[in-house]
Amino acid sequence: MAVHKNIDLQLLECFDTLMRERNVSRAAERMGLSQSAMSETLARLRDRFDDPLLVRGREGMQPTPRALELAPKVHDIVARLRELSSGPEEFEADACSTRFRLTTSDYTQFLLMPRLVEKLTAVAPLVSVDVLPVNIRRVEEALDLGEIDLAVAYFIDPPQSLKRRPLFRERYVGVARKGHPEIRPDLTVAQFSALRHISVAPSGLTYFSGALDSMLAVDGLSRRIAITSPHFLLAAYLVASSDLVLAIPSRAAHRLSALLPLTVFDIPLALPEIQIAMYWHERSHNSSAHQWFRDQVREALPRDLAKPEVQLRIATR
Repeated sequence: MAVHKNIDLQLLECFDTLMRERNVSRAAERMGLSQSAMSETLARLRDRFDDPLLVRGREGMQPTPRALELAPKVHDIVARLRELSSGPEEFEADACSTRFRLTTSDYTQFLLMPRLVEKLTAVAPLVSVDVLPVNIRRVEEALDLGEIDLAVAYFIDPPQSLKRRPLFRERYVGVARKGHPEIRPDLTVAQFSALRHISVAPSGLTYFSGALDSMLAVDGLSRRIAITSPHFLLAAYLVASSDLVLAIPSRAAHRLSALLPLTVFDIPLALPEIQIAMYWHERSHNSSAHQWFRDQVREALPRDLAKPEVQLRIATR
């Protein structure tokens, strides 16, 4: 038989309760209704399903074959609708087994991942994280398609369709190998530009160093680019064993100089800072698991977000 329209949650809940209680009075009490209201509801159910559903027998109300057929289906629907209408369950990190997909540059991975791994191991050992190389050209599309869950990146013009949370501001400094013969406090802009440089271009884009090149162009200067790499960390290792120099975000420079024989110096230009932020899709905005993961990423970033000490300061014009 076809089911008529206007089957709402309360009507199905009443059916589910009647089938469990097999008694109108007890079902009414459980549902917080009067006996007459429950009797009226039973009449509506009989009309909607075109079946008596419950009939009087020697041992009280007895379900019809149609009611017995409907009972497990209605119970499942009621349980699912209650789950949907009750709002998100309280998030339990130690029981979470979600695989999160995070995209960011190798520079941010270097700053973020050691502490994030430590935190997740301690509080959410079942969680997995896929760390993917950032492709700025596709971040918006990848989030929209669900290929990634979270991006930590720098955009000149942040996509308006994405949710965004600023994390920290960053500035560029120079790094060179310790003992580099041409790095000194009186280094001029012209001398700096004449050095052999590594240019880092994540996703093949050069806007990380574009501001530097634009400011040099004002004075009719340009850098001698010997190597272009998509990775900051590879570039730093090449610098440590050559006379190449590199413009790199200051926090990475500070960390790398503790691991490699590098000198960190001020670039003799008043370069603008950049804003690093988290980006995610509206789809995961209210997810308790994803909210928790975004908090873990934010908290895992180094607390020493003050500008790190530069080992060699050069007067800027």
